[in-house]
Amino acid sequence: MIKFKLHILKPDGEVSSHDYDKKPTFQDIYPLVGCTMLQPSTAYLPKYSNRKDGYAEFYMDEEGGPMIIGEYDKKKNPKGAIVNKNVTSAWYNWQEKTGHMSLKGDKIHGNVAVIQKC
Repeated sequence: MIKFKLHILKPDGEVSSHDYDKKPTFQDIYPLVGCTMLQPSTAYLPKYSNRKDGYAEFYMDEEGGPMIIGEYDKKKNPKGAIVNKNVTSAWYNWQEKTGHMSLKGDKIHGNVAVIQKC
């Protein structure tokens, strides 16, 4: 019986979902996000939330991205990290709704994981 879904939200907008009988561990998440250390945060992601307010905890690469040398630009910085625009937008929506703040220009990079209880 499926009890949890692990959703991986990618910078290109693609979402892959993985079924688990028990809550996924960080060891399950590391290879899917592409890192060895995760940082939790919260975003307004009602599609992936079990909460009435639509907020969901998500996990991202603690270092900001697998190749974080500034932001990706095909010509100027091809080794930069790719911004996850959808999750960055959801993260800013959560901040606006709750009064939280981040530094101006902060963005979420790379793949992001969301665990959802079924």
